Amino acid sequence: MNVRDERQARGWSQEELAARTGLSVRTIQRIENGSPPGLSSARLLAEALGVDVAAFTGGRPPAPVNGAEDGGTSGPSWQQTPAATAVRDGLVGFSDFEGRAGRPDYWWFFLAVTLVIAATTALAEQLGTAVGVVLAVPLVAAGARRLHDTGHSGWWQLFALAPFGFVVPLVLLVQPTAEDAAARRAASATPRDDKTEDSVSNGPGAAG
Repeated sequence: MNVRDERQARGWSQEELAARTGLSVRTIQRIENGSPPGLSSARLLAEALGVDVAAFTGGRPPAPVNGAEDGGTSGPSWQQTPAATAVRDGLVGFSDFEGRAGRPDYWWFFLAVTLVIAATTALAEQLGTAVGVVLAVPLVAAGARRLHDTGHSGWWQLFALAPFGFVVPLVLLVQPTAEDAAARRAASATPRDDKTEDSVSNGPGAAG
């Protein structure tokens, strides 16, 4: 299925599709440019577009994470498990402070970052500090997206800088998705001219 064609047929901008799915605009652009969506992204796209998820998985339904496909013994590729997808999206979206992230996506990524920092600190304290600094940016970006998903501003994370202030963003980060906030973000997405939008996402010379 061509996501760009389906989106344009509905008159949606990339920003509006991102708001409706909870994916980042960067992820939407990557999928429209030919990168296959992960399992969780395919499900979100299918739900937003009102189509069968099999349309994004080569005509076959996605295999369950903890089961075998078509009764066989082989499970899904580990790259498509929720944890792996969350870590990949968290690292790739290091500069995306505007999208949304579901609760499992954020906490899988948070757990991975915590384990990596703990492991490197055990090897060498300075190494752990360096890794923590590097991973701070994608973690804060993921936190901003998670807060958007709960209907709050990403700036609430600044409370973590105050003594015991981490409790405030922690309470917000564990909240479920705010459906009304998702609807508001979708309604506020301003449609742009599709040709201009596609030329931006595909690079110079793509339009025309």
